[in-house]
Amino acid sequence: MDFVSMIFAFALKNPQATNQILQSYSQPGQVEQAQLNSSLADFAQQALQCYHPSARFRGVDVLASSWPEQAKYGAQESLVVRIYLQGWSGTPYQMTLVAMAKDGHYRSFVLHEDTMVRYNQRCRLERWTSAQSQD
Repeated sequence: MDFVSMIFAFALKNPQATNQILQSYSQPGQVEQAQLNSSLADFAQQALQCYHPSARFRGVDVLASSWPEQAKYGAQESLVVRIYLQGWSGTPYQMTLVAMAKDGHYRSFVLHEDTMVRYNQRCRLERWTSAQSQD
């Protein structure tokens, strides 16, 4: 049985579980603000946890040291990174995003991803988030 058929069969047999999964996935993504300043890997893990809560972090690479469109977001600095992740099925995926910073606040913008399930657009990092405290 292929992957999509398995998901469809599960959804038909377990409508309540499917509804709970969809509700939890569409809730605003959270981040541990204290971890945003630690390192690039910590920031990437927090971003991944926010965008894809069920994914497993596998690594991060810097693709560019700045993003030409950062001024549109009011950012003082930016990095374009590729996050390597693993879905709950074990399938490897990649997500390319811009990590932006200004005055102790961080924000991200997803440029591309190849996942089967679209990223959570209610992630807290979709807007400026302080690294020190809850905004």
